[in-house]
Amino acid sequence: MKTTETMESSDPMIVRFTEDEIRLMHLALDRWGLNTQIGQTVEECAELIVALQKYSNRSPQPESIDNIIDEIIDVEMMLAQLRIAFNVDDDTFRKGIAQKFARLSEYLRQG
Repeated sequence: MKTTETMESSDPMIVRFTEDEIRLMHLALDRWGLNTQIGQTVEECAELIVALQKYSNRSPQPESIDNIIDEIIDVEMMLAQLRIAFNVDDDTFRKGIAQKFARLSEYLRQG
């Protein structure tokens, strides 16, 4: 199976899933169903919340950061499955992101 590829180095924050990974996400949705995968998404988000709380409530440890990274990956994978399940195409997603960043930019300008 191919590994997850990132876009050009000028765009390091965007993860592109390979065709094999997307196929696996479709298989997971087919096998376990949308409601189960929604529940799994909630669970992964909760685990990320716990990891972030542990990090912020204690002095940062390397294993805390590793745990946060692991949970971010789990959440990203589940969110990708939700995008598939709810037919959120890249154009719709990018437009929504652009609107959110425009709002954030405005908030930051206002002080």
